[in-house]
Parts: sequence; C-alpha cells; structure tokens
Amino acid sequence: MPASPGSARATARGVPALHPRNRHQGRYDFPRLVEASPELATHLLTTPRGETSIAFDDPTAVRALNRAILRSDYGIAHWDLPDGALCPPIPGRADYLHGLADLLAASGDGTIPRGASVRVLDVGVGASCIYPLLGHAEYGWRFVGSDVDATSLQVATAIVYANRLGKAIALRRQPARNRIFQTVVRADERFDLTLCNPPFHASAAEAAGAHQRKRRQLGKAPPAK
Repeated sequence: MPASPGSARATARGVPALHPRNRHQGRYDFPRLVEASPELATHLLTTPRGETSIAFDDPTAVRALNRAILRSDYGIAHWDLPDGALCPPIPGRADYLHGLADLLAASGDGTIPRGASVRVLDVGVGASCIYPLLGHAEYGWRFVGSDVDATSLQVATAIVYANRLGKAIALRRQPARNRIFQTVVRADERFDLTLCNPPFHASAAEAAGAHQRKRRQLGKAPPAK
C-alpha cells in the first residue's frame, strides 16, 4: 500500500506508516470490533505468533471485518457486498482521504476544509462506496460517485440509502467507458477535488507476493525459500 499524499513517514521495517489522523494505528482491536459487530467473532483465528486475526484470504471474513470497522468507527450501520465484489482494506482507503484533506489544506490557508460545502467526485466509486462513506464520516464532505457498472451502483445505492446518506452522497452512471467526466459532471457543477481508487501494487507479481506474505503470517503457506 503506498504512502498517502502528503505523508512520507515510514516504519522501522520500511513500510509506509499510516497518516497521523488515521484512526487505525497499530493492530486491530478485535474485542472492541466484536462488541460492535458480534458476527465477526465467528471469523477470528489465532496466528502462529499467538495473535488474534482473521483469514484475510477469506472474502466473507474480510467483509465481516469491514462491517465491524464501519459500525464501530464511522457510524455506518448497514454495509455489505455481493460475492466477487472488491472488498477494500479500510485503513488504506482512510489514509488516502487524509492525504487528500492535507492537499486541500495546503492549497488554502492551511486549514482542512470540512462540511457540506466541500464537494468531491469519486471516479469509479465501486459497489463498496468506501471513499464517500469514509470521507463524509471524517470530514462531512459531500460526494458524487460515478461508475460504469450498473450492478456496482445498485449495491452502492442500497448502502447509501440504508444509512440515510442520500443528501451527502449522490451516485451516477457513466455510460461510456472511454469517458470520465462527460455526462457525469453537470454544466453548473464545481468540485473541490476528484479522486479514484489508485493501484496499490506496482505489478501483479508484487500483489501476489504480498498475498503470500499474509498467508505465511497466518500459518497458511509454507515459508519462503
């Protein structure tokens, strides 16, 4: 996962550190998360190091973890995804938004702008609607999310309305895959920033390597040679 915009901190292992405002510092507090979402308890396991975790290669477990995080930390009571949908890691997505908030502050008087007057366009919002959910919870921003996939928008719309966020998050279909703004951005609209889900790995090989490291940590893969 890349460092967020405006953040160059790194851990002793050379892994980019989370943004200082990111509320997901350190390991997951599983007791607190289970209290917020008891279903998560059925997915907990103990790693070879004796630490509590989940099977991050199990989409059902990751969805349960995300639901617990969204409920406990962001006030999102209803969130779910269909099988096969991209299930984003929330700490990394939150980091990206905090970095963007810093960029907005740097382009103004140094103060992070908050509230509904800040409008954000999320290109490729996806079924999870994760950036609008986190951005509105953290900063009170209003979002327009666009996507070419009708099913993704249908799922995202259900999430938005189940949480009564229709005034804060609008979702729009982009009918042409070779276009980004046309037909989505209206003539009289202005946005303070646009964002899209960035690639979190430089290559497929790097992504596969990260996956194998996670499996080894969970005791599900043989040690690297």
